[in-house]
Parts: sequence; C-alpha cells; structure tokens
Amino acid sequence: MMRRLGRFFGQRWIAFVILAGLIWVRVEDPNISRFVRENVWFDQFQRFDEYVPPARHTAIVDIDEKSLAQVGQWPWSRYQIAVMIQVLSQLGAKGIAFDVTFPEADRLSPTVYSEQNAQLPPEIAAALKQLPNTDEQLAGVLRQSVTVLGGTTTFVKTEGKDRKLPKGARILEENGPGKTWLPLYPELIENNPTLQGAAPGFGIFNTDPSSDGVVRRVPSLTRVGPPNDPKNQEVYVSLGIEVIRLVHGSKGIIISKANQNSGIASIRMRSNLREDKKLVIPTNENGIIWPRFQAHNPDIYVSASDIVQIDPANQEKIQELFGKIKGKYVLVGTSAEGLKDIRATPLDSAIPGVEVHSNIIDMIENEAHLIRPSVSSAIELAIILVAGIILISLVPYLSAVTTIAFFVPFSLLLLGGSWYLFAYESILVDGLSPVVALFILFVLLVYQKFAREQAQKKQVRGAFAQYLSPALVEQLADDPDRLVLGGETKNMTFLFCDIRGFTPISESFKGDPQGLTKLINKFLTPMTDIIMANHGTIDKYMGDCIMAFWNAPLSDEEHPRHACESALMMQDDLVKVNEQLKIEAEEEGRPFIPIRIGIGLNTGECVVGNMGSQQRFDYSVLGDAVNLGARLEGQSKSYGVTNIIGEITAEAVPDYAILELDLIAVKGKDEAVRIFTMMGGPEEAAKPEYKALRAETEAMLATYKGMKFEESWAHMEKCREMRPDMDVLWDLYQERLEEYRVNPPPADWDGVFRATSK
Repeated sequence: MMRRLGRFFGQRWIAFVILAGLIWVRVEDPNISRFVRENVWFDQFQRFDEYVPPARHTAIVDIDEKSLAQVGQWPWSRYQIAVMIQVLSQLGAKGIAFDVTFPEADRLSPTVYSEQNAQLPPEIAAALKQLPNTDEQLAGVLRQSVTVLGGTTTFVKTEGKDRKLPKGARILEENGPGKTWLPLYPELIENNPTLQGAAPGFGIFNTDPSSDGVVRRVPSLTRVGPPNDPKNQEVYVSLGIEVIRLVHGSKGIIISKANQNSGIASIRMRSNLREDKKLVIPTNENGIIWPRFQAHNPDIYVSASDIVQIDPANQEKIQELFGKIKGKYVLVGTSAEGLKDIRATPLDSAIPGVEVHSNIIDMIENEAHLIRPSVSSAIELAIILVAGIILISLVPYLSAVTTIAFFVPFSLLLLGGSWYLFAYESILVDGLSPVVALFILFVLLVYQKFAREQAQKKQVRGAFAQYLSPALVEQLADDPDRLVLGGETKNMTFLFCDIRGFTPISESFKGDPQGLTKLINKFLTPMTDIIMANHGTIDKYMGDCIMAFWNAPLSDEEHPRHACESALMMQDDLVKVNEQLKIEAEEEGRPFIPIRIGIGLNTGECVVGNMGSQQRFDYSVLGDAVNLGARLEGQSKSYGVTNIIGEITAEAVPDYAILELDLIAVKGKDEAVRIFTMMGGPEEAAKPEYKALRAETEAMLATYKGMKFEESWAHMEKCREMRPDMDVLWDLYQERLEEYRVNPPPADWDGVFRATSK
C-alpha cells in the first residue's frame, strides 16, 4: 500500500503543487482572480439578464449642461439649492439626497460677498450685510425636509491631527463586533458646519470602482478615522441607504453577523412603512452590496433648471414634474462634463454617478437584492480542491477522449449552475474561476501524460542510440523508409582518437578483463559526451579507438570548428579522467599508468550513408579524406603532439593557435599534405608566447624547405628553448638536419617527408 501511494504521489507531485498554488491564488484573491470573477463572469450575468424593476422608486434631478447654461456655473447660490429642496418637497418627493457636497461657505451669499470684496462702496457693503446668509437660509430649509447631504471619503489627509469628525450613524452590532469588517478611510470630505449640522441625514456617495474604473460594488457602511484607533473612528451610511433610512423612519442601522467569528451577513433597519416593520439588506462580509444595475433610463431625469426656475403659471410643466417626482426618492446629481461625475457600470460605459445610487434604491425597495454569501468563496475553493483531486487521480489512467468527455460536461455544469443561481435565485457564485483553475490543472495533467508517453518512447530510442547516432535514431523514427542502402557525397570533418601505449595498460589488468573494460568505458564515455555535445556523430568504437564525424546525418555548417573544439575539450577532460583513474588505482593497489591519446582531424569529401548488406547495414563514411584522418592520428606519436589536423581543417579555424608541423606523404599515398597541430583555441592564439613560437616555427620550416639547413638549425634551437616540452618534434627535425647537412638532398627536392609507418 505504501509503495502504491508513493508511486501515486511520485508521478503526480507536480500536479498537487499546481493545485495547491491554484487554491492559494483563490484564497489570496489577487487582481487577476477578481478580474476573472467580476469583470469576465459577473458582468456577463447582468448584461445577458438585464434587470427591469417592477416599480421605479427614484427620480434624478440632473445638474446638466442646460442647467449650467440657464442658472449659471456651479456651485450655485445656496438660496437656489434651498428653492430646489422646497419645490421638490411641494412636488411630493418622499426623500431627497444630494450626490454633491457643499464643503465651503457660499461664495454668493451677500454677507460673504461683502466681506470678500473690499472694493465695494461702504453703503453697498453695509446693505449686503443686512441681507440673510444663504447658508443659514438653506440650513433652515434642511431642518424642515427629509434631505440627505452627501460626502466622500479620501485617503488624502486634509486636516490636522485633532480634527473632529462629524457624528456618524447610530450603529448596533448583532452577534459580535461588526464595525471592524467595514472598509476604512483616514479622511472625510463633508459639508460646511452650518449645513452639516442642519441636515437630517448624511450619506457617503463613494462607489468604490474596480481597477478598470467600472463600478460593481458599493459599500453600505464606511468607517472613517485614524487606523488602529477604533474609538476615534466614525461609521457613515451610503447615500442611497441613508435616504431610505430617513424615509422608513429608522433611528439607526444594525450590523448583523451569522456568528461571533464570521463577517457581516447583512445590515438591518426598522421600517415604519412595511408590515413586518423591518428592512434587510444582504451584504458580503465587509458590508459591500452588489447593485443590480439597470440600463440607462433618461425618463427618470429632470433638469435641475426646471426645478430651480419653475414657473408657477406653467401648470402643464408642473403636472409633468409632479408625475415624475411624487412619491419618489429624488437624487440630485450631475451629468455635466465639467463636473466629472461620470461612472461606468457593467451595462453602460458612461452614466452619471448618481444613477448608481438610484439603482441601489430601486433594488432595495423592490427587494431584488443580489447576494454573494460569505460561503461562496468556500464553495468555490471546495470545487477546485475536490474536482482537482479527481482530475489528478483519473486523467493519467484515461484516454484523451475520455478525459475530455469528463471535463467538458463538468465545466458546463459549473458554468450553468452559476448562471442558474444568478438568474433564478439572485445569488452570485463564481463558476468561471474554478473552471479556469481546473482547465490549467487539466492541461498540465494531459501534458504530463503525453510527456510520460514520450519518455517511454525515449527509452526505446535510447536502446538503439547505443549503436546509432541519436540524430539518426530520431530521423529513422520519423521516417523508417530511410532504412535502405545508399549514401550521399558531403564535405565532412572526421576525428580519430586512440590511446597511446595501450599494451602496458592492458598488461596491468592481467587476470581482470572486466577491470580493463571498465577503464576503457570510463575513458570512452566522457570523450563521447564531448563529441556529441559538439554536434558530432559517433561512427564506431574500435577497441580503444573512437571514430566520429561531423556534418551528417544533420547538416553542420561549422563542422571543422566543432570538431576542433571537441579535440581540445577531449585533451582537457583527459586530465580529469587520469586524476580519477589514479585515485582508483591507488585504492586497488595496482600501478597507475596515465592514459595518453593521439587525435587526428581531417576535412574533405566522402560518401556518407547506410552501408553494408541487405541483412545488416550501418550508417558510416567512406573516402580518402576519412583514411587520411586515420593516418594523421597515427602520426601524432611520431611528431610528439597530441593532435594532428589536416590543411583544410586548419584553414577553417584561422583564429586558433595552430602550428604547421610538416609536409608529409602518409603511408599508402603519394600526394603530400601539410599537417598542423592545435596548441589551443582563440585565447591561446592571442598570447605573445604563441605568436613568437609560430614565427620561429614558420621560419624553421621555410629555411628547411629552402635547403638552408644551418639557418633552419638555428631556428629549431630557438623553438626548443621556447617549448622544451615539444622535444620529440625538435629532435625529429634535428635528426633530419644533421643528415641533410652531411648528405644534402638533390636540387629538385620538394621538402616532402614520406612516412613509412601508419
């Protein structure tokens, strides 16, 4: 059982990590999570199931462009505002709420005007001071009306430390503290004290738009005051709910919680207008309400100029206004562009902000609340968790068709259930976010399943790759028809690498053939890795010898350079191999004989392809350039260097540290070739020591071929001083020069050395 569980989690641990990450994202609820839930999903609900209220309870007095043109620029005189309230009350408004604020004293009040204009004649100033103060006139009207003045919260601190906030709403808490769950702002912009103290109600008209500027949620209650100081915090009611409170005759608001530890479930108030004497408004845990938005309705709008400048003689207009105002909540707001109170909702990209509060009042009075219960998040989390575990358990065992047949109906069920709850129960439960989360998990699981299948195929390929080039294996896997005899002519680079002095090494393993095999494998493995890492293909292993080539089966435009890089890396890596072999030899108590290698590199035309018989064939190369590469490797010992490269190969890497060795005709060939050895890469080529050695070597060879043997001898001695470790090469030329000084070659001597051994 434990092994099965271990295998189960071992194959799926990444999926469980992703599932945990998706749950964490849902718990933390970052902007992207809210965007999917609210912007993409909940907005569509309101668009596709547009709400038409059974009864309209609001009218909007609009400070529009027409009003500004006829009455004058905003702000208007408070006297005109007082006239507006009196006219609305006479037209039968059940309650009035201002979606504007009056923070300053009326600049148009006669008393204020006389004080602010020192240039007025004394008699005019004195006469103005005798006139009524318009703020006091408005305050008098407010005391006799059912009117709510508006204010707004802000994060900008505008007052000093000792600022006294206006008295907030009367709040009762049910089932434990609820105020602490409300949104908190440090500052409030309210009306001037004369008006603030006279108004029967005060409401916050903040609409708390989302990050994209669209209004989707509105706080029912808002805290204002210094953080971490509840005693000096006040709670204010939103504008629409405050005017409802006044009309229904409630003295305060009850914050209701399901239990001591839960967030807010609803706010309640007493109602003198309803039979059950109560009015309940569902909220989320932070006291936020989700307005059920209506499409913009111009019919509920009345121009403010029609109210302020009402003509008592125009009975037809009065009757029209009476029909729109009587028995309605009247909200005073603005649609004028210059006053910048335009908002976006899920249904409209630009409507006056006051219409949001109108929608809220209609929703509450019609009891058509949108509810997003606190348990919604827990339900969505549970869906992701349970369905995620089911997916993780089943998908690896099912076919692609079966997994899709399971996932698609389940997703449709979630989305359809979410829509049903909205359309028929007015409940907001997010079905899209779980589907998105599960889709991410589903894609990962399908990919993992595909990856495992590919890994199994890779194991099969790996078995063949022990004998063929991996690139060839892949090509053969994609195109089995290539398994036929035949080849093509290509320009390629060939590498031969052989262990020098292998006989003494093999003798040290007498009686332990397995030990010798392990040693050879420890040598061949890193050398092979280097070749393959540099785009090479292993042709074959011949005992302790490696044969490799470049530019087939896949094309490689820089095949000489990659072959040279491989040779230098093999020389460097051999040092590490010998260090490890020395440690093992000492541990096993046998003599350590370091491995030394010879490398031959050559570039040229050859035939490459599948060669052999109809029963068995191999991917290999044939041609003179291949044979020359093998001969060059054999000559490396004679010249005392680790590598010898052909002329075409040397010309392909002019930035490498390369020394010319000789003009030689290898055994079995009459044609002479120039041979070179690599001292290092571009870094070595930049060193002054190398440049000096190369100059002396070229001078030695030039005088040697020119039969100036005394001069060549002098250059040879300088070369020996520079690189005494290359004594085999200098001894070779010393022997030749000694011979030619005694027995000079014929006048038509071509300077070619003809090798007599491989």
